[in-house]
Amino acid sequence: MRIPILTYHSMHISGDDVRTNDHRALAADLEAIHAQGFEIRPLAELVTAWLERPAGLEGRKLIALTCDDGSDFDFHDIEHPQWGMQRSLLNILRDFRSRHPGAQPGLFMTSFVVVSPEDRAELDRLCMVGRGWWRDDWWREAIASGLMGIGSHSWDHNHEALTNTRFPGIARGVFTTIDTEEAADYQIAQASRFLWARAPNPAARLFAYPYGPHSDYLANEYFPRHGAELAIDACVGDDAQPWTEGSSRWRLPRFVHARDWHDPDELVRLLADAS
Repeated sequence: MRIPILTYHSMHISGDDVRTNDHRALAADLEAIHAQGFEIRPLAELVTAWLERPAGLEGRKLIALTCDDGSDFDFHDIEHPQWGMQRSLLNILRDFRSRHPGAQPGLFMTSFVVVSPEDRAELDRLCMVGRGWWRDDWWREAIASGLMGIGSHSWDHNHEALTNTRFPGIARGVFTTIDTEEAADYQIAQASRFLWARAPNPAARLFAYPYGPHSDYLANEYFPRHGAELAIDACVGDDAQPWTEGSSRWRLPRFVHARDWHDPDELVRLLADAS
């Protein structure tokens, strides 16, 4: 079993081609993935199968798609102030389905969202352009589409642009400093509770570590001890390798667009090596 998990960021828009725009990249990559004979399936479905009946994953060219941070660019077509209208990631999936009727019945992307409404509003002001493009009113509609799930990317991403007087001694801008139960409960447990109340769906059983690197405490102690009560089955990071039968459920690897591949040709080579 060797399953690539791919990661996109809908806010990565610094141009209008596949190397500089994750929307352009996803549209082109879907064609390459399909042409290479890969079967796209929801990540939560694959995790459940791996934990319960892993033999069913053998002998298949499987792949899962994810995106991080959960801005409105995941769901809504938005006019970018510099690069024009951006087709949402969800609508790019719909476009693929329209071009290929009956193909990829498991077509799906898991959106890992920053969960806190207040912190998203602040990040929208500080890190985007302050137009209210980091909301959660679309989560349930995205789930209802059957093409997108909503998973947790923590409460506030431990983002360096934010301040948190409750944990003044914890360095921000990394997730390796979340290494106590109190800090983990703040970032993970309250996010899980909010997400299950706001947008219950199978992808809420997944957690994506902000920034990728994380503390050993989370993967070796916190999640093994609390995962069941939090209704979290697995976590993903950003190690650039395929998911195998020997992977840790609390450290599943992912490939990241614009770091591990930049265009469909590079993706084809990556997938050949990964599978």
